[in-house]
Amino acid sequence: MRKLMLHIVIGLWVFGLGPHTLWAENSALKEALKLDRQGFMAESIPEWNKFLQTRPEKKLAIYAQIKIIIAYSRSGNVGEALTSAKALATSYPDHYDVQFNLGNMLSATHQYAEAAQAYLKAATMRPDEGLAYVGYGICLFGDQKPVLAVQVLRKVKKLFKTQKNIGWYQHVRIMIGQIKGFAMYPPDFSTLWRTNNLTKVRETYENSVFTVYEKQLNL
Repeated sequence: MRKLMLHIVIGLWVFGLGPHTLWAENSALKEALKLDRQGFMAESIPEWNKFLQTRPEKKLAIYAQIKIIIAYSRSGNVGEALTSAKALATSYPDHYDVQFNLGNMLSATHQYAEAAQAYLKAATMRPDEGLAYVGYGICLFGDQKPVLAVQVLRKVKKLFKTQKNIGWYQHVRIMIGQIKGFAMYPPDFSTLWRTNNLTKVRETYENSVFTVYEKQLNL
């Protein structure tokens, strides 16, 4: 038994997981989560970075980096949020939450063509999750492709109806009519509309969809 425990301890040290590292990882994660949940977004960033320095497993590392990006965005540092989101998407191009997060940051900076591609990539990964299609449709409209935008939104409206997601079904139905109504006006006339609806997409993702990923981590 003593030999077995010795082998376990040696194994932890070989992989850089000595007692100090494990304690530092747990301590930094707890502090980052506490500050985040209390609404101290900017203050949580150094703690998330401390946690990342402990080299956590992949799922936790991705989670922490997305948390940092969201914290930058909510603290008003959208430029840093976008830079970090692009870097993370380069490292994990096939990760749903990474791509959705990239779409959120690109759309927040009005880079509609690029945001549309990120949302589409996320939607393709999870075709039964309609929110990414909503972001995709709005960004197509922002990229001055209203006909295609309406086609995408009609498709996701049917999905929401099938899923009995009444709130988003009604919201998308109204959006389709509003996009048609904007046809007689110049593109900048709908800027506030796009901003408000993309904010709703982003906040719904962060407060609902992303929490599913968080729950899987048992934090």
